[in-house]
Amino acid sequence: MKTLHYPTSSHSSSPAKDLGQSQARYLNASQGRPEEDDSIRTERYVRDQFGKLRTVEGLSFGSELNAVHRQDALTDREESMPREEVEIIEQDEVIMEDIGEWVDEDDGASKKKKNPTTKTGQRRAMDVWKARFGGRNYSQEFLYELLRHKGRGGANTASCGGCHKPDRAIYRCRECSPTRLFCKACCLAEHVQRPLHIIREWDGIKFNKVSLRSLGLRVYLGHEDGSRCIMPQINPHPLVVMHTTGLHEVSVRYCNCLEAAPRRIQLLRFGWYPATVHLPATCASMEALELFHALTLNGKLTAYNFYKTLVYLTDALGIRVPKKRYQPLLRIIRQYRHLMMLMRGGKGSQKDGVSHLKQGELALQCPACPIPSVNLPRDWKERVDQFLYRKTVSLDACFRLINLFRSNQTTDPSLHPGGAYMLEDVGDYGMHVLQHATQKDISTSGFKAIAHADSKCNTGLRATGVIAACCSRHEIVCAQSVGNLQKGERYCNADFAVCSALQDSHDLQEITFSYDIACQWIKHFKERMAQLPEHLQLPDDIQLTAAIPKGHCPGHQMVCQVEWAMGIQPGVGRTDGEAIERLWAFVRMCAASIKAMGPGSRADTLDDQFGFHNWCKLIGFGLCFLKRRAKARSQIVKQGALHADFTAHLPPEVVARWTEWVERWERDRSSCGSPYMQDEKNHDTEAKARYRIRERERQEIEAGKIPLHDTSPSGVLNAAFLIEEHQAKLRLLTDGEGTLTPIQATNIQKKRVALARRIQSFRTVQHVYMPGVRAQLQRESIARASPVEVEDQKLWLPSDFTADRRSNACLGDIASKEAEIRKGQCYDALETLRDCERALRNMSSIHTIEARRNFAADKYRRCRRALEQLEPGGPWTIELRPLRTADVMNMAGGGFDIDVLLPLGQSATEMSWVWATETGQGDDAIESCRVEWLKSRARITRWSEQFKLVTEEIRRTPISLEAKAVWWDEHGENKDDTLEPEVREGIRAYAAQQAAVMRRLVRSFETLWVVDELEDPEGADDWEKLNEDDEGGESEDETDQ
Repeated sequence: MKTLHYPTSSHSSSPAKDLGQSQARYLNASQGRPEEDDSIRTERYVRDQFGKLRTVEGLSFGSELNAVHRQDALTDREESMPREEVEIIEQDEVIMEDIGEWVDEDDGASKKKKNPTTKTGQRRAMDVWKARFGGRNYSQEFLYELLRHKGRGGANTASCGGCHKPDRAIYRCRECSPTRLFCKACCLAEHVQRPLHIIREWDGIKFNKVSLRSLGLRVYLGHEDGSRCIMPQINPHPLVVMHTTGLHEVSVRYCNCLEAAPRRIQLLRFGWYPATVHLPATCASMEALELFHALTLNGKLTAYNFYKTLVYLTDALGIRVPKKRYQPLLRIIRQYRHLMMLMRGGKGSQKDGVSHLKQGELALQCPACPIPSVNLPRDWKERVDQFLYRKTVSLDACFRLINLFRSNQTTDPSLHPGGAYMLEDVGDYGMHVLQHATQKDISTSGFKAIAHADSKCNTGLRATGVIAACCSRHEIVCAQSVGNLQKGERYCNADFAVCSALQDSHDLQEITFSYDIACQWIKHFKERMAQLPEHLQLPDDIQLTAAIPKGHCPGHQMVCQVEWAMGIQPGVGRTDGEAIERLWAFVRMCAASIKAMGPGSRADTLDDQFGFHNWCKLIGFGLCFLKRRAKARSQIVKQGALHADFTAHLPPEVVARWTEWVERWERDRSSCGSPYMQDEKNHDTEAKARYRIRERERQEIEAGKIPLHDTSPSGVLNAAFLIEEHQAKLRLLTDGEGTLTPIQATNIQKKRVALARRIQSFRTVQHVYMPGVRAQLQRESIARASPVEVEDQKLWLPSDFTADRRSNACLGDIASKEAEIRKGQCYDALETLRDCERALRNMSSIHTIEARRNFAADKYRRCRRALEQLEPGGPWTIELRPLRTADVMNMAGGGFDIDVLLPLGQSATEMSWVWATETGQGDDAIESCRVEWLKSRARITRWSEQFKLVTEEIRRTPISLEAKAVWWDEHGENKDDTLEPEVREGIRAYAAQQAAVMRRLVRSFETLWVVDELEDPEGADDWEKLNEDDEGGESEDETDQ
């Protein structure tokens, strides 16, 4: 128990100021002081889990909380509680969990604590509940309260809680009143309109679950005013209704009046969805359907797991459960999904709207994308910044969404074929794919997606995945853009999907595609597009560009990266192009549930999931655009300053030449090469060195020189280098951690035997060109205390001898030949290091690439040590530096990523010298900075574009939503004169509701955006001036919004 001592001196402060309010009331009353007001602000003390005394300030107690607190405080302890020592009870600690600020008593310094809703606050709340650091164990208290509910609790058992008559009150409905008991008559009367509640009957010892049907409840349908039909039609079998509380058997009485509606209509008007049209025996409540729909969209819950949950809620033992109703549930769910899409698509407002469904009509359109007839200004085609009205589309395939051969299109067609996002396999899409059945898969950039698809057996699969298109900036799936893949990812699938997605964008002037294989796909796209249906072909006057997404770009060759990287494309802003990957992360969680579906069920399910994904993205536009614009504003200032500093350190004529080059390349790619391509030095390689040496040896023999052996000196060196490779690989196997298995030990022994034979054969020829090796081996054998493994034996090449002994031990120019080959090996090893670093960014087989990188580093060090012996202090030391571990682990600067900051003054990121050997040094130092300066220029340009793009999107979104609201206003009436007045009223109400939702989103977005004023970021004018003065480029005109 925590205690606090107060001095009894008359000069001490009032304890009422330092205690909780309930203790203050006690002390005030005992000292004859008047009670303070209920809303008193108090200061209280408590010891934390470390035993430190702290005080909590600024807590106001309301009258209700104070009453509870006072009741807990004035317990049987209060009479024995001394005035000098007051015990702070645990209730105060619970209240303190809501305090956000602590004040340390020792130094008085204010210390901020995390909000209780954070992880730290949640842990503290759990610690108090569990009494981890002492005090009351609330878990025991909670347990007793839960057990109390198993009995009758404090309910009045002498009389009925409804009629208050002294009758047997033994029935409880926890949904109606968890604390009252009713008689049978009142229980039935209370549940005439609530027949799906769970009733529990008290048998004198415990509660037993009973059904309302067993108590005699009969549900009368057909009269919406609640009255009973005087001549009802009795259903001979109970109706099974699936509700959120389980499966219920209900006795139903249908209306049998002259103008009575069919049974299905009577059930629907009561809120129960029938599984069949005629003589329904199974229904699902609207509440159950709404719950499942929300769970499957947000949590990807399957219908099977939902049905198992209902069975468990019905009877956890599985004994008293109605006949299996899983198949009817599947049918109801599919129909409900379809009807919800029709309702949200406005088909109920159209006369016979279900039968007149257009392609893609049920899809949710992106309100932030440019729509010429809706949200673009009238003179948008004449404005300067045309990139503001460009549409960027991401395209990619997902091989997780496979589909087995279950049923077919005839027996399981889609309920709205082609009406939303999925393309019809039997329509134009299927015909186009069939015409290109022999087309091969698209080769990829090294990622494992296609390799995964090809490695899997396609037998028994209707679809090996899906391909889809979405807007890159807002991640909204386009209408009619998702198609099944029949065998891998082919051009015919990608072409049709992306052109179908752009059917409503033919009036635009610019379109950019983001595709992980854009470098291949875009080359002959227009030729392939001519083979598509005419209504899908894009107009010739649209400017088409393509880019590789940022996450996929490192997997491409450098020649592709400097041409197609997303960050260097003009007008894309800060678009990363990976929107489609985030879509797959959202949808692939339902891959297991759709794997065995029929084609129609699968298409309808995916349409529902894509629609929900689009809605989630749309309602997040407010905060998303707010953050994007704020970040763009700050980054323009930051990147502008960095770029200005970088430019100030370069000669103006060089900057002007680079600027003219990049601007010419951005206007016309065919006019010049990419300025982002770094000039590579023509380094020597091991293959080139060997070829030169072999040519010299051949010329010497032709000149009449007699060779010492049939094997040339270069052949001896080649054999030695090959043995070195085997020794290094064998050391990697034996130097690892852990114990070798018998099979591994046997394999290593076999390799050692083979390597020993190879070395023995090598020694025979080595003694011819290096006679001094024989004596060296004899001295080693005498001095050796223990045998040396074959992988650790020194070969004694010329580089292994000191300079004074090398001339006697080796004949001819074999030492200079080794030095020449060693230089080539060093350059090859550095190139391998660079390749491994690029591959590691590709998220490929990391362990394999790391092993290859470490092997290359070891080879480089070995060859460089040999060069130090052969040519100490030679010119090669300028480029072939000592390789440290940090040089290998910190390979920043090698990949083509404009977000890697490497301008002057950026000391946090250091470019490894390994990349310097690829670009050159010395007189080429300034020219080697070209790519980094261009990347810096691209960064500030993209951020400036991003600010303008987000500002334009903020302008377009409310206009599009208001246009949709007006559309709903106009669709509030149905032209069908045969509709009942009640149906017409429902159509008007739903249309008004949807219009209100659109306008509510507009108000919510504008409330967020008005906080962040629409203005140019600080420093933007300076950046424009820098472009104009220092770089010679034209400043970008601000679009009048």
